[in-house]
Amino acid sequence: MDSQQSPSAKLDVYAIITNRIIELLEQGTVPWKKPWTDDGAGIPKNLLSKRPYRGINFWLLLSLNYQQNLFLTWDQIKTIGASVNKDEKGHVVVFWKSSHKHPEELDDKGNPKMVQTLRYYKVFNIAQCRDIPEGLFPKQEVLSNDFDPILECEAVIHTFPSCPEIQHKEQRAYYHITEDYINMPKKKSFKTVASYYATLFHELVHSTGHEKRLGRSTVTDMHEFGSEAYSQEELIAEMGSAFLSSFTGIGVEELENSAAYINGWLQKLKDNKRFVVQASAHAQKAVDLILQVREQSDEKPKTDLKERTENV
Repeated sequence: MDSQQSPSAKLDVYAIITNRIIELLEQGTVPWKKPWTDDGAGIPKNLLSKRPYRGINFWLLLSLNYQQNLFLTWDQIKTIGASVNKDEKGHVVVFWKSSHKHPEELDDKGNPKMVQTLRYYKVFNIAQCRDIPEGLFPKQEVLSNDFDPILECEAVIHTFPSCPEIQHKEQRAYYHITEDYINMPKKKSFKTVASYYATLFHELVHSTGHEKRLGRSTVTDMHEFGSEAYSQEELIAEMGSAFLSSFTGIGVEELENSAAYINGWLQKLKDNKRFVVQASAHAQKAVDLILQVREQSDEKPKTDLKERTENV
């Protein structure tokens, strides 16, 4: 169990936050850009004060993907007679504290100069606690948005042979290569039905890289985030998602988002002239597997003997 740390603890708070952001990026998570809502979880706020967390704290707490974004400090938990579950770890919340570090130093107006220091404390999500009085929980709002399946997209999923299991257990999208399954946020939490399928197509393309399917090295070798192979696999998935989105006709907006994302990877690896062609070829193979299309070529058709002779 991780109790609240003293704000004066001599730890590098900048390093704590930076390492957390790096950890998220290594997991492929960009918390401030995702095509789904938080399914009633709400914005991160303190359960007792009802005050929302701000700045970097907002994004860091939101990225934890709790069912309800309600948090308590260690002292608050004790005050309400609750307790923290065994082995649970607190989450860092940072704040700026003003102090007169050197009272003899004056500012331009002759007042003691104030020094801003970044400090931190830890909070726990209500899911990490027990015995919280029922009266403290807010009433849950029922989401009214309905999810109407798109038949063309559902057909793609059912056409895919050896399609991995698709779960909806966590509020993040990913493909788990070791256990060969896809996790998706709840369907009703997506901003549009098309966004759900575009995201699912992305993960389906990743799954084609499994050794029992296409055995794509950019998947099977588990490359580090930021490496060329990792970036190529992300580009393959986005291209494949764009292909499938176009095939099913689920909307221009989703394709534009994919194009913008692709351009980000292209900018990073713009010096590798073969990168785009290779990624596109892999994406096409992935789509062909999903749609059960026999491998084809874009080579110019040889219509007659005369043309074949002239092209030799």
